[in-house]
Amino acid sequence: MNCPASLPFILSTCVALLLAGGASADEIRSGNVAVVRMSVQQTEQQLAGWLRDAGIEAGRSESALAVWRKGLAGGDLTAEDTLDLLISSLATADDETAALQRACHSGQPPGQHSYTGIRAVPFYGSNVRVWHARVLAQQRYYDEAVALLADVSVQDLVDPASLLFYRGISRLKLLQKSAAADDLALLLNNTADVPARFRQMAQQVQEEAAKPAGPLGEVAQLMSDVQRRLDLGAADEPVQKREDEVVAALDKLLKDLEEQQKQQQQQQQQQQQQGGGAMQPSQPGSRSQISGSQGKGEADRKELTESGAWGMLDKEREAQAKELIRQQFPPNFLDAISRYTRRIAEQKK
Repeated sequence: MNCPASLPFILSTCVALLLAGGASADEIRSGNVAVVRMSVQQTEQQLAGWLRDAGIEAGRSESALAVWRKGLAGGDLTAEDTLDLLISSLATADDETAALQRACHSGQPPGQHSYTGIRAVPFYGSNVRVWHARVLAQQRYYDEAVALLADVSVQDLVDPASLLFYRGISRLKLLQKSAAADDLALLLNNTADVPARFRQMAQQVQEEAAKPAGPLGEVAQLMSDVQRRLDLGAADEPVQKREDEVVAALDKLLKDLEEQQKQQQQQQQQQQQQGGGAMQPSQPGSRSQISGSQGKGEADRKELTESGAWGMLDKEREAQAKELIRQQFPPNFLDAISRYTRRIAEQKK
């Protein structure tokens, strides 16, 4: 929110609105606040209006508002607590919201929830989606969380920090690095009422994401995403696509290593022919790059065999590949690939 300094009365109004939204005085003075939470007073007004527009009968509406007011009587609530209270209030009046709340609290896999009709109204749809996606992300259902939050705006939310945090982390887990970086930057630089644990974790993952992943990191991230999906019982097209990307990434990594090894041998031979000294070996592993999930995803489908063999290689090439990896990378990298292929093969039986 931009407040013209030449207009004192507008400035005072802006400050009052920001304070109502929960921004601290230091944040206001810094001029960095752009995203603030909806005040509890405005939330109660919106809740009452939604109950009226939804045609909720008077007794249930009063019960929902009573739940809201009782929750506020306990003292100042964090944005997360306020969102939980809002969901409980809505669940008191609306059976579908109550069913969603029960399912999420029981730890059940993500089910369908209707965000149409009166539930498409931004006050309901946006806030309930944030709460719903928060639960999904905590259970590692990152695809579903991102789908729920894709079009949710930071405006008029009870807990905008949760939107940016869980959407950013979920996107990062799905290797959508650019979109994740945007969410986390907005969270850290332009959002009020960010919980300390959100800020700490967001800063940590930002730092990690800024580091070049290299060939080891790219393959490890892809393998981790496949394993997460399999752990959650998924074996659908997205899982198969990720498996294709892992195989393609490994294949490209091996080809890069072979090519660099050939070039190194040729350089050594040329030096020897010219009477030069022995050439110091380079570090091809640190320079090789793989496309990972950034490619077009058009690799031919290559199955991993039931024995856990590498699906893109025959036995001779597999032995050669393992020897190359032993030479160029830490020992645990080869072990990780072998464990990964064996586990997928076992789950496919």
